Amino acid sequence: MKTRVLIKEGEYRLSKAGVMDAHIDAEELYCFLKKCDKVVLFLMKEEEADKETEEAYFELIARRASRVPLQHITGKQEFMGFDFKVSPDVLIPRQETEVLVTEAAKILREERKSAAGERRNSRGGLFKIFSAPPGQEVLDLCCGSGAIGISLAKICEDVSVTAADVSDAALSLAKENAKANRVEVEFLKGDLFDALKDKEKGKRVRSFDMIISNPPYIRSGLIALLQDEVKDHEPLMALDGGRDGLDFYRRIAEDAHLHLKPDGWLMLEIGYDQGESLRELLSETGHYTDAEIIRDLAGRDRIVKCRKV
Repeated sequence: MKTRVLIKEGEYRLSKAGVMDAHIDAEELYCFLKKCDKVVLFLMKEEEADKETEEAYFELIARRASRVPLQHITGKQEFMGFDFKVSPDVLIPRQETEVLVTEAAKILREERKSAAGERRNSRGGLFKIFSAPPGQEVLDLCCGSGAIGISLAKICEDVSVTAADVSDAALSLAKENAKANRVEVEFLKGDLFDALKDKEKGKRVRSFDMIISNPPYIRSGLIALLQDEVKDHEPLMALDGGRDGLDFYRRIAEDAHLHLKPDGWLMLEIGYDQGESLRELLSETGHYTDAEIIRDLAGRDRIVKCRKV
């Protein structure tokens, strides 16, 4: 069977199983199997695939057709132009979360009032490298795979990143991702700000120039309605935000000011319909400036940002 015919059959099976983007996934799985990119795949589409390749490919297609996420099969996800290892222990980094990282990087740039030019990344693309004053610190709460904090550490020079999560498995994976992306990130275990407590004295310690987080925000009652790939294969603890989806935001809003330096920034990813609710929640604490809502490329509310007063 020719490679193009094999992939077409894979696409058909995925489409029949209700998989979105069946064509893209069919090609991605073949590239993963043959350890090649899309350019090489294009050049080999008229080649005959051997029996061993056919069997291995359709095994991968069967896994994806059972709604196992593509990223769990390939073991990786691209985010901000960097590769991150993923597993069922962490939320798969989403493209919309790049809005959070981009906005945070812009703020860090504006705060420092200087740009240090451009540097070419390993993919041949260009991204800004920003120069920061020594000692500027960022805390990534509910870090999961580490994609947010590691990406900031990659694109913002001289920024010290601390990442915290309650999950041992998530922290282990995040450490692997930091090493693979060649950045220094401090990882702490704990439930939100408990990770920062002095374990001997039980006191809250340390403050940051920015606290950034993509916490669980799905309403408990809506989780059963999510795509099979999400509700059946991603960690519930990274999804469930309580009855109204705001449980983690309440806790973060209550304590974040204790860990922010004067005028420090609080940056939070939100659900598309949670912007106004979170603005009110933050305002009621009296600890922050009026929150601003940032929309993603689809025009949906995605980020809430404010500063400590």
